[in-house]
Amino acid sequence: LGDDFVLVEQERWRQLRIHALEALAERLQQARRFAEAIDAALAAVAAEPLRESAHRTLLCAHLAEGNVAEAIRCYESFRSLLHRELGLPPSAAMEALLDRRAV
Repeated sequence: LGDDFVLVEQERWRQLRIHALEALAERLQQARRFAEAIDAALAAVAAEPLRESAHRTLLCAHLAEGNVAEAIRCYESFRSLLHRELGLPPSAAMEALLDRRAV
């Protein structure tokens, strides 16, 4: 019972940290503090490399800063990782981020 509790708490804290990093990145992006937003998003990606929401947050920060090429590079890297590790493509929501990059 004790080991199960520890595992559940570790997972809870891991999830909390990733959500906090994503939320921080979004708030920093809204404040136009793009370098810091990208750093927070990169920390979320590093903590959970297969987590699409972390990658979407990173893409949004690059796009908000006007760095379309960097956003595409990050997208391609994530797409390759997702395919290699899980055999899956990115979601439609991820694709839509790049579709609206010209807006």
